[in-house]
Amino acid sequence: MRHRHRPLPRSLNPTPGEALPSFLLRLSYRLSVKPVDLAEHCGLLGASRGTFPSRHLVQLGPETADALARSCRLSVAEVHDLTLGRQAPGFPPLRLNYLGRKRTFETMVAEGWSFTRFSRYCPECLATPEHGSMTSSWPGFWRLPMAFACPLHHRYLDWRCPACGNPAFSAGITAAGRWRPAQLIPNPTTVLHPAQCRSRIGDDDHIDEQPPACGHRLDHHMSPGIRPSLDVLHLQQELLDLAMEPTGLHQAVSASEQFADLRAAMLLICGTWPVTAQLHPQAAHLDTIDTDIDQRLRRLTARQKKVTHVARALDTPPADSVACAALMLLARHILNGPDRAEHIDALLSRCTRQWPGRLKLLRLEPHCSAGLRTALRPRLDALRPVGAGFLAFFPQTATHQGELDAATIPQHLPGAWMEPLQALGAPVHPLRRDAAIRLVQMAHGGTRRQAALYLGFTAAVSHNTSAQLRSWQSADDNARQYADTLGGLASHLATTDSPVNYEHRRTHLQSWVLPPDDWKKIIELVVQQLEPAQRHRIRWDRARHLAASAIIWAQVTQGDWQWAPMLRNRPGIGFVEIKRARFGAYELTLPVFPSRAPGRLARLLRNSLLEHADKLAEQIDSGRPQRTAATSSITTDPKPL
Repeated sequence: MRHRHRPLPRSLNPTPGEALPSFLLRLSYRLSVKPVDLAEHCGLLGASRGTFPSRHLVQLGPETADALARSCRLSVAEVHDLTLGRQAPGFPPLRLNYLGRKRTFETMVAEGWSFTRFSRYCPECLATPEHGSMTSSWPGFWRLPMAFACPLHHRYLDWRCPACGNPAFSAGITAAGRWRPAQLIPNPTTVLHPAQCRSRIGDDDHIDEQPPACGHRLDHHMSPGIRPSLDVLHLQQELLDLAMEPTGLHQAVSASEQFADLRAAMLLICGTWPVTAQLHPQAAHLDTIDTDIDQRLRRLTARQKKVTHVARALDTPPADSVACAALMLLARHILNGPDRAEHIDALLSRCTRQWPGRLKLLRLEPHCSAGLRTALRPRLDALRPVGAGFLAFFPQTATHQGELDAATIPQHLPGAWMEPLQALGAPVHPLRRDAAIRLVQMAHGGTRRQAALYLGFTAAVSHNTSAQLRSWQSADDNARQYADTLGGLASHLATTDSPVNYEHRRTHLQSWVLPPDDWKKIIELVVQQLEPAQRHRIRWDRARHLAASAIIWAQVTQGDWQWAPMLRNRPGIGFVEIKRARFGAYELTLPVFPSRAPGRLARLLRNSLLEHADKLAEQIDSGRPQRTAATSSITTDPKPL
């Protein structure tokens, strides 16, 4: 294949939910081409020829996606739909930005919450291809750790090859117990049926040539030893729906929060085992869970028995489907049970500062649901780092780094964003400003002063805002409720498609004032709607021009007109004129106060300005050049109309 990225003579249609490795295997088998040669033609090989980076399983870069789409005669959207990141949008461990920090793909693999080295499978699904496919297809959801049962055939998924014992769809494990390097398609130099085991058999540590592939057909009908119960099947469908079709933003608990709850509960169960078995003696397959936890800890060598390695072993979901289902079902019973607070308190009572899972649980806690955070805090506060104190409720670290973009946070939160905060009963105006400052801290960390300056406030404004809310926060449990609601709002905003870049708007309007030509058109439009006797009594001077510019700026940037750049230290404009401009802007804001009816002039002018602001915002967001009035253009009063 000399001509890379050219369309192949024949291609295939991906089956619904198919993973990228499965599509490539089916295409390789149909064309009788080695997977490594197919990957080279499609631009999927790594820096050294023969390596098949497994990161493509989760996400494809723009250039790689274009090359693959062109080679396989697919659309770019179809190519992206082959990745786990697109197939499971509600499953946060698949994101490179997770738990408030940026991760590498290697870190994602090491955490074990996405199966990139192997895949579970259903032999009956592999034996009965559907959707017009002539060969076996491997769905992407088999790579998710919470996929433990087949919804179609009502059986537990297998994860090992019955012939060689290696994990399915993996390069295999050496005799020394080490995983062979993970690749998107293991053993890519051999053409095999998609349902054949590709794991190498034998020990390649002492031979020059690579051992052959196992080749066993995994699509043989094997009678499962244990059938999942109805509770397991219901949980399976619930978790898959949550990952593939996450709940909307109107839901009380998001998909990300529910998976964080599940992971925190599983960590507590494994880290304090067998306390949970004593609390739930009637739970199914407790012996399977016990065996799995024991094996995970036994695999740690003496050199690896550090706190971080033990915590990782306790936090990794079981590869065995029966053990994984039993553990997740037990965690769900604890989370949804009527005695949730008591059971969680009983588990946390066994945890000390030396408990290996302490730091992992503290990192998970800000991303859990408000209900679970409330249940965790009575005991978890004692496990926090010394000196965290009150700042633990308003963290200075970036809890949503990489997920929430600070550039999308305006000076004042829009009305839709304020809906969950209004129920807290705090003063609305300072709360709207304070919430914006704290959201910026959640996005990229730093001090409160830095966040305020980033939004265009001064340190004094930040201090005064805190002072106005201090008495409210100190009453009852308002501080905790505020932190919980802000955390939910931040997670809510992180999933918003195409958010407005308010920083971009503020930057564009930093030295902007309403151009004279546009101001003249607005004046003419307003004057035409006034009574003749009123038209000549209005002075359309420079102060009113500045006030109009400030209102447009506030509407476009979702900011406070008092902090508009044209009303602060404008060269060539005196203090008295700025004061008159501020009063004029205040008059134009009266329509937002129901207790005071605005005058006809203010109402007409405000409507015209808001209409102009919408057009200006559209121009800024689309990248079209903006007309900026020079300073001299507003130093001369326009002629009265």
